[in-house]
Amino acid sequence: MEEINKTNRLTILVIAFVLVIIIGLITLRRPEIKYELSPTESLALLNDTALICTPGQVAGMLADSSGKVVFVDVRNSIAFNRGHVKNAINIPVRELFTPKNRTIFKDLEKASQKAVLYGESQLQANGPWLMLQQTGYKNILVFTGSYAQLNLNPSDSLYRLLPLLSETPLIDTAALNALTAPTAKAVTAPEKPAKKIVVPVKKAVTSGGGC
Repeated sequence: MEEINKTNRLTILVIAFVLVIIIGLITLRRPEIKYELSPTESLALLNDTALICTPGQVAGMLADSSGKVVFVDVRNSIAFNRGHVKNAINIPVRELFTPKNRTIFKDLEKASQKAVLYGESQLQANGPWLMLQQTGYKNILVFTGSYAQLNLNPSDSLYRLLPLLSETPLIDTAALNALTAPTAKAVTAPEKPAKKIVVPVKKAVTSGGGC
């Protein structure tokens, strides 16, 4: 009787194990995102000038109304609502690979349209751009400037703000430090007190005697 009970328990355990495997295989989903490039291969794309968009190049893109270029704002929705490039699409970094946004990127690719990613700075746009490159999108460009360089009045030059937005110091700090640094005083020997010259006073000659 005891051996029968052991056999039954073992059978139940085996059946349960098989059921768990079957359920796992049924519910297992293939990853929706497939990376085609390694991180090293993706980083190498930063040197590909055909995949980056400089402030000088973007000036013509903003003026072009043919619809060949679509600007994608990767900032959050709050920053986007405060201001953005005209007709730009807001796709925050956290929502980059949602089904809706992946469809947008696929539709742009099918229509032979280029997408230019921009953020508050190039650093914010680099991450999403690299991930899209890794997943096989060939029509994605990254803007090498910041949103402030895009958000200018039509009469302004895109280069007007470049000195303010670059990390190049506008003040010659070395010269400033040289002017403000305390100067070392030259050590001089103590001055010796000048010798007093005594001038003898001549006394008036008297006749001598009394009155």
